[in-house]
Amino acid sequence: MRLGLTALAWCVLAAAPAGAMEHRTYATGQMLLRALSAGSAYESGVARGYIGGIADIGAGEPVNGFLFCVPKTATLEQLGEKVRAWLDKHPESRNYSGKGVVGAALADAYPCAGR
Repeated sequence: MRLGLTALAWCVLAAAPAGAMEHRTYATGQMLLRALSAGSAYESGVARGYIGGIADIGAGEPVNGFLFCVPKTATLEQLGEKVRAWLDKHPESRNYSGKGVVGAALADAYPCAGR
């Protein structure tokens, strides 16, 4: 069974178009700002979930070179507000990847003491 799955994986990879394995940006700062500013609870919830995921990944590890220390008491709503406020203040950064924007915003809002 394992051999069959491995062969299937290689067939899929071989059939993938050139460049398909390159990194892809799934969100930009502009997309996050639009979602966080929308009146839709669904859109803002998806954006907050994305931000929360980046915050989890970056717990003690730099994200796109940005190190942040989010307090355990911070809510997804608070994280979303920090990112939205940062994007309002830095409109030139709205076309950057969502991961980098979130990293920069959280590093600005929650710098790590003594690091």
